[in-house]
Amino acid sequence: MSEKDNAEDLIIDPHAMNIVNRVAPGSNCAGKFTYEGGVLVQGRLEGSIEVTGGPLVLMPEGEIVGDINVKGEAYLFGTILEKAPGEMSEVDVNDAVFLANSLKADANITAGAIKSYEGALVNGRIRTVRRQA
Repeated sequence: MSEKDNAEDLIIDPHAMNIVNRVAPGSNCAGKFTYEGGVLVQGRLEGSIEVTGGPLVLMPEGEIVGDINVKGEAYLFGTILEKAPGEMSEVDVNDAVFLANSLKADANITAGAIKSYEGALVNGRIRTVRRQA
């Protein structure tokens, strides 16, 4: 079996995934954010981020800094930066988190399940936890 035959693609379908929010490329937002429905991040978000009712999708050009809480799934293709030198960002995902090959994260990542793709770079703790149904 060739490497190509064993490849697995992550498909992002905004309509099917209930992604109704977007941080556009070139945006630079800081503060406390609460999203109802999924969010597609192509710009920069910094602060406290909560997502319910859909996934967090951090695109390759997107950046996040801070504390991220996702009640569903997270698809991480972009960059997660430290909150301050030596202080990791915190990512807490109730369901599965997908760590794409383009991910660069200075973060502690906690999730119900983790799928990591070859090439994903995480400088921080990765752990799974059992969630109450």
